[in-house]
Amino acid sequence: MATLTPIALLLMCSSATSAKILQTDNADLDRDGTVEYISITCNKITDGHPMGGEIIISHKVDGKLKAVWRQPRLNPWKLQIGDVDGDGHKEIVVGVWKKSRYDPIMAKRAFVYSWNGVRLMPKWLGSRLSRRFTDFVLCPLDNDGKTELVALEEAPRGAHYLTAYRWRAFGFEWIGRVGPIDGAVSLRPGRRNVVVLTKRGALASTLVNGKPILAGLREAKGETRIHM
Repeated sequence: MATLTPIALLLMCSSATSAKILQTDNADLDRDGTVEYISITCNKITDGHPMGGEIIISHKVDGKLKAVWRQPRLNPWKLQIGDVDGDGHKEIVVGVWKKSRYDPIMAKRAFVYSWNGVRLMPKWLGSRLSRRFTDFVLCPLDNDGKTELVALEEAPRGAHYLTAYRWRAFGFEWIGRVGPIDGAVSLRPGRRNVVVLTKRGALASTLVNGKPILAGLREAKGETRIHM
């Protein structure tokens, strides 16, 4: 599942008259033998942010997708699926652009939902992570059965920290961070690492002794340089 660039988002959401699909993925979320098809949508772009969208859960019926649940008014901009708590059931983690009760300004946030076979159940609607962030991915960084959340968080002077979180009890706990990283643009999950795409090239990060590290100031294997 590819993450759309800001330009692609602008093109896809240029019409305010009908919802456009930003991302889709699928998984048997509750392990009942039925695959759920998950989509996030937007209606328009406002100040560079997708607005007016929803999360749609669909099932395939007679070869066609039929929506069985809609979660509106979230302004979603990113979709990730993974088993964050290690119980064998995958959760949906959605990046949303919203105000929150304890942080009443518009900002990027990560909401976690589980699927009970009928509807989405809020599992964690965090006001924020340790810092404001611009991107995040889910990636299993070790062999503990949980999928970690790794965020690209804002640092002083326009740089970013790469910060890793692990699910504990009722929410995400901070594992550690590396940085600051200059020119960081976005993240991509690997098999056991996270790739940081920067204006200079790409870096790879994984966990060593339970803490995140960067794999040196070099291009990650298989990555191509990007130009801004």
